[in-house]
Amino acid sequence: MRITKPLLGVFAVLGNWPNWEVYFDLSRRGLKASFGGLTASLMPLWLVVLGVQTERARLADSDVILPSVLPFVLVAGLWLFAFPALAYLIGMIFEKMDRARPWVITRNWTVFALVGIAGLMFGLVGLGILPFMVANGVAFAAYLGLLAADIRLAQKVAEFSWGMATLLGCIIVAVSLTFVQLALSA
Repeated sequence: MRITKPLLGVFAVLGNWPNWEVYFDLSRRGLKASFGGLTASLMPLWLVVLGVQTERARLADSDVILPSVLPFVLVAGLWLFAFPALAYLIGMIFEKMDRARPWVITRNWTVFALVGIAGLMFGLVGLGILPFMVANGVAFAAYLGLLAADIRLAQKVAEFSWGMATLLGCIIVAVSLTFVQLALSA
């Protein structure tokens, strides 16, 4: 599978490009590929964690302390994979199961793109090309952009009304953050 096609599809589905569906494989095979992209998002997320921890250590004039891989994968995995479960639950409740698969596929690729951008920025920080504050700002914008993307995807892909899409986008972000907070406090 060519990765450029679904990444262009992210711009198509979030923007006003016609026929956004042609950029995504909306079949079962495409769903599996989108989960592959979501799983691959763990690497750029690790770059973000590495960049933040390195900056924190630099400011405190101490050694870099990275989280263990297993807790990182569990916490990041909870955040990444909370949405597909919510999408299917929302699809069942609102009788939109026919829209659940395209919604999950497009959201998975959107997360992959946003996390990839943030990871790239922190990779450039690690190479000394970009200041930390710029990368941190990009990561923050990507995180807030995910809320806007969730609203747009609920409206355009899942075919919810604007008000319901806004509510669902906020619920999706709140539930995802709740899972992360619970995992971090355990």
